[in-house]
Amino acid sequence: MALATAPTALLPLDRTEVERLSRRRGEPDWLRDWRLAALEKLRPEDWPTGAEEEWRRFPLHGLPAGPLVVDEPPGPPSYYSAMPVEAAHNGVIFDRWADALRAHPDLVKRGLGTNEGLKSHAAFRALNAAAFAHGSTFVYVPAGVQVELPLQVQKHWAAGTGAIVFRTVVIAERGSSVTLVEEVTSDGGGTGRVAIPGVEIVAGDGAQVRYVGIQRFGDDVWDLGFQRYASGRDSTIASFNVLVGSHKTKLGIDSDIQGDGATVKLYGLVAAGADQRIDVNSLQRLDGRASTSDLLYLSALYERAHATYYGVIRVEPTSHGTGSYQECRNMLLSDKAGADPIPVLEILTNDVARCGHGATAGRLDDLELFYVMSRGLDRASAEQLLVRGFFQRVINQIPDPQVGSRVLAALAPRIGRLAELEDAA
Repeated sequence: MALATAPTALLPLDRTEVERLSRRRGEPDWLRDWRLAALEKLRPEDWPTGAEEEWRRFPLHGLPAGPLVVDEPPGPPSYYSAMPVEAAHNGVIFDRWADALRAHPDLVKRGLGTNEGLKSHAAFRALNAAAFAHGSTFVYVPAGVQVELPLQVQKHWAAGTGAIVFRTVVIAERGSSVTLVEEVTSDGGGTGRVAIPGVEIVAGDGAQVRYVGIQRFGDDVWDLGFQRYASGRDSTIASFNVLVGSHKTKLGIDSDIQGDGATVKLYGLVAAGADQRIDVNSLQRLDGRASTSDLLYLSALYERAHATYYGVIRVEPTSHGTGSYQECRNMLLSDKAGADPIPVLEILTNDVARCGHGATAGRLDDLELFYVMSRGLDRASAEQLLVRGFFQRVINQIPDPQVGSRVLAALAPRIGRLAELEDAA
């Protein structure tokens, strides 16, 4: 297949379909034009060839070719938790995209931003911009407003071949605080479908944003998502990605620190089995003075599952006294499971407080396993308990206990439930 025809041949989308989607959703002309501009910017060279470092371990051969623009379901696919009364009175917006667009068009337009991000994911970012529809979410927190309780949304798609394309945008103004928990699921067992979820988070000066994304797509889904985090001066962003579902996942994470004294913490938990392939790319860009960007991803891999992590820390020449670290640990629970952790450092200045990386892939320690089994557990339960302890490094960083419990519930099919393990002992 020629490179020039690859994007339209594998994921068909044209101007007429985009216009029809926008018209059917009752969108204003400016949003339709924004969608069309994104589609027109999709160049043949943006499509991964497999020669790129980020893509050579994740071939796109066999990518499902279902439609990107699909008819919307009769009811909304999402369930939104109630927003705290005080937050609503203070102007916080937490709503479905279409409803937010009608009520707050200027804020939504601002939230679309420039559609920038990782170059390796440019093609899928453009397709998302052109085709995102139901399942999309908009969050806005005014300056100085503290949202005390987590905002939670559950998104589910019934079985089918049509693509799952949605966008989540969070804007936290100066000095505000918010936690968003987003769980996405779909029915599996089909012949294959594509998901292109996009997350855009902007933390203003002094803002604190926590994002927890739980992905439990069905076993027929190719998840080709991207996330972008923009950090203002003295802001804090903590991101937690919990990757459990899908047939294949390719996630691109772009963290761009744009102000002095900003802190970014990127956490991930991967629990994969069967023939799952989980591939994560990240770019941690540091600029300014005394900013910090740390990443910690932990994977538990069963059966024939494979996890790849390729991440870059880029310390810009104009930065001063920044600190950064990448850590990727993989626990192999089968002789056929595998992992490729590949950290990369690009340090373009000699004024660095710290910058480093750590990466491992290995089997469970036999001595630890023997010790746990000596307490009366069978081998499977002992492995679950050790994986649970392995994951606890990330779970402990989730500030809300209820959110932590929700994450553990999503992981339970792999790592078990604590009460069950205690009963087994």
